Amino acid sequence: MLMDTVKTCQHCGKPITPKAAHGLCPECLMQVGLGTVVNPGDTPASPASSAGFVPPEPAQLAAHFPQLEILELIGHGGMGAVYRTRQKQLDRVVALKILPPDVGSDPSFTERFAREAKSLAKLNHPGIVTLYEFGQADAFFYFLMEYVDGVNLRQLLHTGRIPSKEALAIVPQVCEALQFAHDRGIVHRDIKPENILLGRDGQVKIADFGIAKLVGTALASDSSDHSDSSDGPEPARPALTAAGALGTPGYMAPEQVEHPQAVDHRADIYSLGVVFYQMLTGELPVGKFAPPSRRVQVDVRLDEIVLRALEQLPERRYQQASQVKTAVETIALTSSQQPLTRETETNMNTHSKTKLWFGLAIGAACVAIGIAAWMLLAGGKSSPSKLTQEGWQLWQARQLNEATAKFQQAVKLAPHDANAWNGLGWTSFNSGKYQDAETAFQKVLELEPSHPAALNGLGQLNLTRRQYEQAETYLLKAAPQAPAAWFGLARLYLLQGKFEQAEEWARKLVDSGQADDTAKQMLDAAKSKQIMEGLRLRLEPPPAAGRGR
Repeated sequence: MLMDTVKTCQHCGKPITPKAAHGLCPECLMQVGLGTVVNPGDTPASPASSAGFVPPEPAQLAAHFPQLEILELIGHGGMGAVYRTRQKQLDRVVALKILPPDVGSDPSFTERFAREAKSLAKLNHPGIVTLYEFGQADAFFYFLMEYVDGVNLRQLLHTGRIPSKEALAIVPQVCEALQFAHDRGIVHRDIKPENILLGRDGQVKIADFGIAKLVGTALASDSSDHSDSSDGPEPARPALTAAGALGTPGYMAPEQVEHPQAVDHRADIYSLGVVFYQMLTGELPVGKFAPPSRRVQVDVRLDEIVLRALEQLPERRYQQASQVKTAVETIALTSSQQPLTRETETNMNTHSKTKLWFGLAIGAACVAIGIAAWMLLAGGKSSPSKLTQEGWQLWQARQLNEATAKFQQAVKLAPHDANAWNGLGWTSFNSGKYQDAETAFQKVLELEPSHPAALNGLGQLNLTRRQYEQAETYLLKAAPQAPAAWFGLARLYLLQGKFEQAEEWARKLVDSGQADDTAKQMLDAAKSKQIMEGLRLRLEPPPAAGRGR
């Protein structure tokens, strides 16, 4: 063991002592603690070797797991990669998590992996993702786990901060799962939005229990001066990664950064406090942060809960996750806030829909401009004239006035040219001349009743006018031949609050490979809205005995 080896800070390159915490100089250590060196929430702290992990493509992975159909890669980071897969014999969708290949370089990892996995398999709780199987397939150590059909909390936060009533439905479920694990001597060490999953019914589940410790210990073994010699399932002294503590900057408790050997279950309570603060305010509690009620309009009693969970010293925090659960549930039951009546809910949805409306309108314009001319000419029986071709070129260049002039000339010369009328309809629609657009699209349908681009145009036009019934009729007629109509249907059903139908069409568009980021955001939004409804249902009190007779 070379105790005198000169080491340098992994961030700035300054000389540091061999035992410097996290391989950082004091200045960079402070920055990491403030979340400025590493973007909070990106990936868990891990050595450079893990940071370079490139997950294999589903087709590459399939040869190593013949019992599974690898459907898609759904996430990856410093702790490995997760795929949505299907067990062929059981016809069951499951999640496959593979660990970074570097973990196998430690000769003792196989034994430690089996020991840790057996401990995790005992965490049989509705709030914890179930572990079905673990093992090694060629070079890959893997977990086969329950697949949660929903979103993670990070995706939900992307839609904006979470209303306090929904946050009050999430936190107790997290607390209950944490308490169950803590009672069995298992600490998560990496509680963050990515590891909090929400199903469509509002059920919350925690993912990746024990993964931070397991992977971090293995990756540190090659560079650490110490090794983990404990035989128990929860070593008193967890090993460090080369980059520092086990966890994610921005969510780690102070002791995870300053005294990683002393970490216990109270670190999870601190991380939960960070997540709770972020749900309520949309921000991380960095530096001298204000209590939640000073940032947003929430029950002032939530300040005490959040701030106590975020105490710097573990002994000043809640000592059990169950205490947080009790405190939150008390506020949920006795909240002085206005109840979520139908009127309140309508106002909330109207505000959300207004924001969503403008975002989707912009997205629709981008999709329309980006669609190939073939799509817009689909169904046309006549060949486009030179004027029509020039009009489409100008339209794709967003020179709408010039394009309109070309199409107007084309329809004068060839009044029975459906493609020219279709072009005039789209340039009028994109210019905000809705009556002219409707006239042009209707002329197309007089000439060719099944013209998909014109049907789609009338659907989008009625959607813009919020005439939803007419929009649905036209879009459904266009859908078999016009993928752009799928986008319109997803928008329509989102705005109507029909989230399952919205998800169906957004998923169809994403799976087709023709989706842009807006379509993917709609898919997440549809899932998130269903989950929020599920959370609200969980907050509704049970009917009084004898009521309804």
